[in-house]
Amino acid sequence: MPFEISSTYVWLAMAVVLTIMEISTTTLICIWFVVGSLFAFAASFITDSIMAQLLVFIAVTGVCLAVTRPLAKKHLVPKTVPTNADMLIGKTCVVTEDILPGAKGRVAADGLSWLAQSDAPLKKGDQAQILAITGVTLTVSPITVTNS
Repeated sequence: MPFEISSTYVWLAMAVVLTIMEISTTTLICIWFVVGSLFAFAASFITDSIMAQLLVFIAVTGVCLAVTRPLAKKHLVPKTVPTNADMLIGKTCVVTEDILPGAKGRVAADGLSWLAQSDAPLKKGDQAQILAITGVTLTVSPITVTNS
């Protein structure tokens, strides 16, 4: 006689394991599956049909995911906090080390020296406009001076 495990125990074990996994993470990853497995656990007392229990699990998990995921995502996604460095975007800087496309050089902006990159070559002493900041590197573009 082969050893048989009741689906009731499988759903309960699944709920416990998923709960432990959820507790060990800082984001909501398994909570919807925990709820689904608890409903499937309850369904196992009503029916012996594995297919019916599986459908309950999938349906409840899907509904929980569809209803709560947008709310959870709204509250859990960190918002980007602008820094003082963001105020440099749009300002003018002076190239202090030549910048070649694909290579980094240095610029002076607001009295500080920054790593900089550009799609166009810039020579020491050229003026450039700051387009973006990625980490500690400024993305700059040359300022074209027109004579009137």
